[in-house]
Amino acid sequence: MAISITMPKLSDTMEEGTILRWYKRVGDPVKKGEVIAEVETDKADMELEAEQSGVVVEIKVPEGESAPVGAVLAILSEAPTAASAQPPTGEQVARREPKPSPPAGGPAPQPAKEARPAGQPTPAASGREQATPAHAPSLTAAPAKEEAPAPPPTLRWKPRLTSTALPAGRHEESRLRQTVAKQMTQSKREIPHFYVASEIDMTEAARLREQLLEARLFPERITFTHLLIRALALVLPRHPRVNASWVDGAVQIHSDINIAIAVAVEDGLVAPVLHRCQELSLREIAQATQGLVEKAQAGKFTGSELTGATFTISNMGMLDIDSFSAVITPPQAAILAVGSIRERPVVRDGSLAVAKTMRVTLSADHRVLNGVEAGRFLEDLKHTLEKPLVLVL
Repeated sequence: MAISITMPKLSDTMEEGTILRWYKRVGDPVKKGEVIAEVETDKADMELEAEQSGVVVEIKVPEGESAPVGAVLAILSEAPTAASAQPPTGEQVARREPKPSPPAGGPAPQPAKEARPAGQPTPAASGREQATPAHAPSLTAAPAKEEAPAPPPTLRWKPRLTSTALPAGRHEESRLRQTVAKQMTQSKREIPHFYVASEIDMTEAARLREQLLEARLFPERITFTHLLIRALALVLPRHPRVNASWVDGAVQIHSDINIAIAVAVEDGLVAPVLHRCQELSLREIAQATQGLVEKAQAGKFTGSELTGATFTISNMGMLDIDSFSAVITPPQAAILAVGSIRERPVVRDGSLAVAKTMRVTLSADHRVLNGVEAGRFLEDLKHTLEKPLVLVL
């Protein structure tokens, strides 16, 4: 049976990829999970793994050429089974050879009896020789179960080890940066962006985080990103137009809260997705996020972990950044830009005080949202984070 290796769809916006290198040639055996090619996509250089074992019989897209998503890159033949690959045993050879004819008038030679474990039945006395070797499975076994659909391809992200210091002159950008440039230009050209900003008092959220860390209730280290994702999972269902997309002239409201986390890599951005956040507790969010971070460090994602986002957060809290505005990722309706948490002067009950605050900016698609809807969403998010006990319930 022929096995097709196709160009995977790594992101919602990926249209094609380029074969940078084939690790296998025609005639080479391939094991399931083995890396067979390196592919340049709109997100990064990825290592493509085989979903099934087999032997390469044809390479359709040579190195250096591009192919659209879903195109067949190579063909494998089904790998031979272990039984068919092993040389025949002496007993099997003897069975294939013709048996000598008995001498005239003499008794027919009796076949040697095979040793059998206790309790195993002997062949039926029908004059026919047993067709299968001793102890082989019965040919009357239960019918084979229907095969499950193949999982999405597993891709390994390979960071580009390029220097950030570029000499003067013209530089051809990678496919990743070219794709980002194309998508962001399209986003700013086609999506009527508007921006709503808010400053959130994170003093109580910081206190809650410290209490969770001191109590060691969770084996995972709770971060402000986890608290923010949990808050969004509670707030977004109350503001469905923020968790929506503009598709073919209509608004698509999503039932699931799938939050993408923009992560900077050396040559661009990768945004792994936490799916169905509305069903996740704070600890489950921490576990899932930790798993994605580990995969990022190992350079390994599946296609489903980078697709299907309904809302994105871009967090620069680890940098000395007050605030910024992010560009919406089509077809999503909004993206939240998060600045660093720092001590700032605030006025409480008419008196000057110091609080830990965080400035956030919502970039919104004016075709889906208006200013009041975006403002109400940020106001709800602000109240949730400023009274964070609900995040652990």
